Amino acid sequence: MAVIDFFIENWVNLALIIVGLSAVWIYKAQEKGKLRDAASLIVLQIDELQKRVSELQSYITDKGLNFAAFYESLPLIDVNYWNKYKHLFIRKMDNKSFDNLNKFYQYVTSMQEQQELMKNLQKQFFFVKQSAISNWEFSFIVETLKEVFATSVSPQQLQSICTSSQVNSEQEQIIKNLVKQIEQSNPNVDMNRFWGIYQNKRKLLIDVTDGNSLTAYTPEQISTSLQSLLKQYSLLEISGTEGYNKLRKIAKMTNK
Repeated sequence: MAVIDFFIENWVNLALIIVGLSAVWIYKAQEKGKLRDAASLIVLQIDELQKRVSELQSYITDKGLNFAAFYESLPLIDVNYWNKYKHLFIRKMDNKSFDNLNKFYQYVTSMQEQQELMKNLQKQFFFVKQSAISNWEFSFIVETLKEVFATSVSPQQLQSICTSSQVNSEQEQIIKNLVKQIEQSNPNVDMNRFWGIYQNKRKLLIDVTDGNSLTAYTPEQISTSLQSLLKQYSLLEISGTEGYNKLRKIAKMTNK
């Protein structure tokens, strides 16, 4: 009877205690879930990164870097989950394990810097090559116009040269002025002859440039840096470290 009276008299306080304990339990369960999710993301990313690094390593041969493979390659990493969540695991693993995971991600991000540098150089080379071709084509137009003074042509045909060529506004104005001078000095310009001469020059230019006549320069340092990073990375063997196994345990993943 005394026990029942105690509960009746203190039911409000007991209810508050129960609610408080429930809140604590729910909070701990949520935090544990967040920790497990973070560990899962990191482990899955490490496994994926090891595959991508292995692919990147295959792009380096005895003959140098495989330019086509680098150009088509995907970025090694988009979101660094270790940097995002590592504060959750500071007290969950020893210093060496924590340091090994830091090193792993440092090696990967450094490799990606070299990968991005390589791809940027390739894109710049394509731009320079296209710019050079456009400049040569413009010079061919000017040279060919100067060569052709034979048969008749209308002002409309002369003007079409400007609109049929991919030139900027400044170059277009130069061509217009040149066309005007030619028309005034000699109205008998054979446009068929113009296009025949110009297309021959243009075809020769394309044949030469498509034949790897331009050297795509790549600093030797990219290859050297990548090989050095890959060597340090291979010595780490992250899958066998305690930190990696600890993350798998927290994520409740079965061992490989």
